[in-house]
Amino acid sequence: MEAILDFSQDVDVPLLDRVINAFFSGSGAEQQAAQKVLTQFQEHPDAWQRVPKILSESSSSQTKFIALQIMDKLITTRWKVLPETERMGVRNFIVEIIISITGDEANLRREKSYINKLNMILVQILKQEWPRLFLCFSMF
Repeated sequence: MEAILDFSQDVDVPLLDRVINAFFSGSGAEQQAAQKVLTQFQEHPDAWQRVPKILSESSSSQTKFIALQIMDKLITTRWKVLPETERMGVRNFIVEIIISITGDEANLRREKSYINKLNMILVQILKQEWPRLFLCFSMF
């Protein structure tokens, strides 16, 4: 389980899926261990850099939502200190995922909650990038 905390290695997405599954479906010591590891993973300052791989490779909606929570925290707390190239990369990645999923009607229906969360992430990015625009809209 704790191998997902080794940020010197590539994230093992199937292992992360198992940890998250143990957190949501396990019990007792297994669930507590999963919660501890998952909390440490989410709080790691570089966890956001693993989100693209997680979203691309995980088949678990719970894992994807955890990854998007990591991204949401990054956007709301550290967005302004990220280099411009990294901000553009994150924004473009989120837009690409939204476009790829919404391009297929069956995917759109099946992944509705996931799309909604991705859209909320994109709105958070836009709020950071263009705060005056959102200030204008809030006046109406």
